[in-house]
Amino acid sequence: MVGTTLREIRTHIERLASDDGKYYVVCARSGERPVPVAGERFPTRTAAADAARATEQYRAALRRYDPQLPFYDPVACQERPADADAGHRDSDRPTAEARTRSGADRTHEVPSDTPLISFCHDVSGAIFETLSARDHEAAERAIMETYLAAAEATTDRNTLCLVLLETVASELERHLEAAERTRLLEAAAANLPPVEPADDPVEASLGFLDSLSLIREYGVTRDSIEAADGPVWTVSLRGYAIECGERRFPTLPIGIDILRRSAAPDDALGVTDVTALGDGDWEFVLTSDDGSTGGLVCTQEEPR
Repeated sequence: MVGTTLREIRTHIERLASDDGKYYVVCARSGERPVPVAGERFPTRTAAADAARATEQYRAALRRYDPQLPFYDPVACQERPADADAGHRDSDRPTAEARTRSGADRTHEVPSDTPLISFCHDVSGAIFETLSARDHEAAERAIMETYLAAAEATTDRNTLCLVLLETVASELERHLEAAERTRLLEAAAANLPPVEPADDPVEASLGFLDSLSLIREYGVTRDSIEAADGPVWTVSLRGYAIECGERRFPTLPIGIDILRRSAAPDDALGVTDVTALGDGDWEFVLTSDDGSTGGLVCTQEEPR
């Protein structure tokens, strides 16, 4: 036992890690690198094995908040020359040794998760960890009560993971002030599996969400004459998969993914000029103007 809270376990894993380590942790069944070891390297096999055990403990703790969280078989693997040449890609698969260990130790057989489900669980896990670290117990409890009630009536796993994101967005809006929601989302974005910063994080994020089928179609225009305080994007979405009210727009997955792709995630970012077009279609403006920071978790259609 390396700690009792998500934050303590993650800190333990970060202390084991090194920038130039030749070992890493993957799921022996799928080859995925689960939170919280995604992107981490370790100097020795012993350190990586310790991190794999801590990962199991971390995900067991996280499952108290999210009972649908996928099971992984985390194992230590050594980087092969091909891995280094390819930039240590996330698509690397575990070695034969890892697969053998998996066959001996696996206690849970679950279907492989779709990229959409994996993303939803990564986001919810990062949010729960950040809520715990910032002592927002009432919001944590409200999310779980609402989500577990919905889970009893929902059997489709894709639908359930979207319900989870909608629940998180709704309860954060209800329990936290706008400024704290933004700070929490910035901190949670840093806990997601790392990606390379994008020259245009809005375009990159919308493309990624489109690949997950979280949106059916999108259009984005970056203002060619940037405002004094930064760029402005005009965005249209078609077929947004998360259930929305007539005027209520849960922007959580869009906001957090843009933040994790931003080269300067602490810069102000806000959603304005929201228009609901019906049937999951939306238009809005995303700006880095300090005066309009907010709306990255949930927002409303603005009066015309």
